[in-house]
Amino acid sequence: MKLYKFEDFVRLANLFYTSLGIEPYALGQSTKWQIFCRYLIFYFQIINLSSMVVCEVTYVFLAFRNDNNFLEATMIMSYIGFVLVGIFKMLSIWRQRSLLTTFVQELLHIFPQTPEQQRLYNLDIYVRQCTRVTVCFSLLYMLLIWTYNLFAILQYVIYERWLMWRVVGKQLPYTMYILWDWHDHWSYYPLYALECIAGFTSAAGQISCDLLLCAFATQLIMHYDYVSRSLAMYEVKTRQKFRDPRKAMAEDMKFLRKIIAYHANVLSLSELMNEVFGVALFFNFMASSFVICFVGFQMTMGADPDTLFKLFLFLFTSASQVYLISHYGQQLIDASFNIATAVYNQQWYNADIGYKKMLVLIAARAQKPVELQATKFVLISRGTMTDFSECEVKNRSSKCVVMQSDKTKRTPSQDVMDFESRIDRGFAIWTIVLSRRV
Repeated sequence: MKLYKFEDFVRLANLFYTSLGIEPYALGQSTKWQIFCRYLIFYFQIINLSSMVVCEVTYVFLAFRNDNNFLEATMIMSYIGFVLVGIFKMLSIWRQRSLLTTFVQELLHIFPQTPEQQRLYNLDIYVRQCTRVTVCFSLLYMLLIWTYNLFAILQYVIYERWLMWRVVGKQLPYTMYILWDWHDHWSYYPLYALECIAGFTSAAGQISCDLLLCAFATQLIMHYDYVSRSLAMYEVKTRQKFRDPRKAMAEDMKFLRKIIAYHANVLSLSELMNEVFGVALFFNFMASSFVICFVGFQMTMGADPDTLFKLFLFLFTSASQVYLISHYGQQLIDASFNIATAVYNQQWYNADIGYKKMLVLIAARAQKPVELQATKFVLISRGTMTDFSECEVKNRSSKCVVMQSDKTKRTPSQDVMDFESRIDRGFAIWTIVLSRRV
């Protein structure tokens, strides 16, 4: 049997964090050269990404002030939301590094190390599941960001140089305000490279945090499942034949004390995970509701097939991110609640009265399941994804009805009204998500 390591869960997340110059947690000593390189990469990417955001915000401001390029400005607003989420997630993990280190050390302490322990935990199943999810999610995000990064240059190569259908000209991957005319200038090439780096940085900042959360949530689910199996499969010794009642009772209570301490430790780790990732998740869900609305607004306004493919990929990836986090939140709820079912399925009716009373306490605690929380305001489960989906489907349906009934040429004022309705829809989605907490 292959012996798995803790790093098998977090390898891909750490790879993205390394590309950002971030060490999310410290388990060993780093040399001065390694620290210098990390700081150099981190500050370069943060400064580059922040400068791109400033240029995009300037473009949006000028577009609204001058009442032109309105549709382009709304698309850039979705880019700004995407970038802000990436920056916030990077800075959140960077700020919580000491707390995250403590969390990882505690998680390592209960990680099954020997082949026998890993067999009891069914560790191979959880490693394979985590690997499939993280690899597929990483590929989806990389497909998204490099589609946007290379879209302009691919259009130029295919349509102008190869097929010679139309003149594309030099374009940057992301529209923003630039102080000088870069079209016929050597600065076009470094600008293109810097925008591609900024796009990758924002995507890696998001995905690395999500992958780390998935890896830790998978391990906590594994530990809750182990507690459930241990309780359900335990045979009470008290009334077994040819056993000393006192020794059997002592053995039962020893098992129960051990499993209660283990359960309490996993519960405390769940609270610590919420403390580490809660603020980042809150900002992620808040920004995603508006990003999805902005992208949906663009798709309903009509676009060429190439741009529609980009928008659909953006919308699908944003929705997949919300679903992924919601899915793991639901799995945590189910795994922690299953402990109460495991207590009921145990042969408790053969146990001593003191043993039964302690089982009641375990079951009572398990009936208040562990929840993945985006701070104290939002509880994350599949119901969160349902709220997002229902609001977006209703909004898209009403929008299609309006567009079918409106046969006249659209005016800029109508576009503004549609855009304002999307903003209201974003607030509506967020209000419904928050109401689930109440």
